[in-house]
Amino acid sequence: MRHRAYWISIGISLVIIFGLTGAWATHHRALHQFRGEQTRTATLLLPGDGGNWLSLRSMTLTLSQPHVATHSLTAHVATNGHVSWEQLRAVRADNPVVPVLFADNTHPQREARQLVGVLNDLATRYHITHVNFVGHSSGGTIALAYLNLAHPAPVTVTHLVCIGADFPGIAPLTQQYPQLRVLNLAGMIDAVSNDGEVPLSDARRLDSLVRGHVASYHFKIMHGHLWQVEHSLLHESGPVDREIATFLYRPN
Repeated sequence: MRHRAYWISIGISLVIIFGLTGAWATHHRALHQFRGEQTRTATLLLPGDGGNWLSLRSMTLTLSQPHVATHSLTAHVATNGHVSWEQLRAVRADNPVVPVLFADNTHPQREARQLVGVLNDLATRYHITHVNFVGHSSGGTIALAYLNLAHPAPVTVTHLVCIGADFPGIAPLTQQYPQLRVLNLAGMIDAVSNDGEVPLSDARRLDSLVRGHVASYHFKIMHGHLWQVEHSLLHESGPVDREIATFLYRPN
């Protein structure tokens, strides 16, 4: 019996490994045929709890293709809120992508306040007046908390994408954002109604938080196997990246 259990365990591990290998092999080709609108609207990538460059690297690389978007800047936010910039490309009308890396990356409400400094810099240093937010897990919490601030930065948020987010402790929006379109993506592993961490019922809470305060709201379930839509793999997913690019850049 023990011998049989051992081989079953090996078999399951191999299935997961081969599944992950196949998913990763096709991920960066997900937007190969994509063509979209090119603008100076910057897309800020907001990592989840404990997130860092590794959390955002795959999505950044997939989006950063000549016909999709350009990884122009990376914002590094120190614990005290000071923002330093790493510039990789000139900021042009080529859908600049800006990963935001917080040194204190486990306090979404504080990160939301620090995000004001990031956006102020984008406005004054790089003349960015419109932005999109893409937040994985508590990155969505950061975005919602920012939208509830009494004194946000002088930029317009046009799109918000939440990926596997559950919004603990977030109050409904109190301000009107008539230009803001919201896409909420949630993972569902096979027939289980969650992504291994966030239940669909928790992800659906976003509807009640933004309803009546934004231009549009759309909820979509990303179905797949463990190696495709598990919570920490949602930002490694080609189908997720296609949904994001289509929503943000409206292909021709």
